[in-house]
Amino acid sequence: MGNEKIIYHLIMLDYSGELDKQQHDELQTWLDLSLENKSEYNRVVKLLTYYDRLGAMKRINVDRDLLMVKKKLKRPTKGNTIMLNFQRVAAILIIPLLIYTAWTISDASKSTKENLVMKSSETAFGVRSQILLGDGTKVWLNSGSKLTYPDEFNGDSREVKLTGEAYFQVESDKDHPFYVDLNGYKVKVTGTRFNISNYLEDKEITTYLEQGKVSLLAYSKAKQNELTQLKEKEIFILDKAEKQYRILNADGKKYLAWIDGLLIFKHDNTHDVATRLGRWFNAEIIFDDELSKSGYVFTATFKQESLEEALTLLSYSSPITYKIISGSKLDDSSFSKRKVIISKK
Repeated sequence: MGNEKIIYHLIMLDYSGELDKQQHDELQTWLDLSLENKSEYNRVVKLLTYYDRLGAMKRINVDRDLLMVKKKLKRPTKGNTIMLNFQRVAAILIIPLLIYTAWTISDASKSTKENLVMKSSETAFGVRSQILLGDGTKVWLNSGSKLTYPDEFNGDSREVKLTGEAYFQVESDKDHPFYVDLNGYKVKVTGTRFNISNYLEDKEITTYLEQGKVSLLAYSKAKQNELTQLKEKEIFILDKAEKQYRILNADGKKYLAWIDGLLIFKHDNTHDVATRLGRWFNAEIIFDDELSKSGYVFTATFKQESLEEALTLLSYSSPITYKIISGSKLDDSSFSKRKVIISKK
């Protein structure tokens, strides 16, 4: 959390006009990194503004100010009867006016928390990103994924919605459990580290638990039922169509390597290789029928290789050959995905 504390300190210095040039440059660099950072900056400044205005209201000494008004009322003169009456009316009105103003500011702060502002972060295919949620939870988004979450968490629970793949480091809070909505299913945690894959086009939802505890829930408008709990180093695999699941012991390196920029295949079939390789390089990967039906599995690790380099390495270690077809220009001036045809040698 060290970096976050430094950023919040810089925002407070900027709000009070005390930033030096180096600090200003550091803050500006952070703001330019993402729209989420700019949104967080605006949120903090807004909270600081509310805090200062409420503090100003608290510093008003109503008893003292009313006493001063009364003293002035005790010194009437003939020439100021109209003004005296006006002052009396003002004395009667000023206290409720001040109270109303303070209440309005306080209520505005409360309503900000009650009316959730939903945000979403998306990654294009071939891109990965990291998000810091309002409660301190860290989320890594894999290629072609979307996370929907509130600007601030309130109420009895914390909930986000995921399509695609993400790795979560959830801040522990037993009184406010954390939920990941998977459209019909939910993962419930209080503080733990886990990975979820929930791409719309996939036949399965997977949840790998690295550390802590998670529960898997099936829910509808009427109710929600706990399906099972995971132990560390286990993976939950749910068949969407059959609504059946299985739990296996799993090698975490395979499911978490993408966070560090690694793509690992370990005895994976052609379908899984095509899907994950395509998302990683933003390409359409097609295995021919002969290779798909052969039952061949692949084991490989890629880090900084290009698509061409990855395919070349696969061809060295596997009985395959490949052809890359470049993407064509579309009507909107963008290009379609590259297509890769992989065949058996």
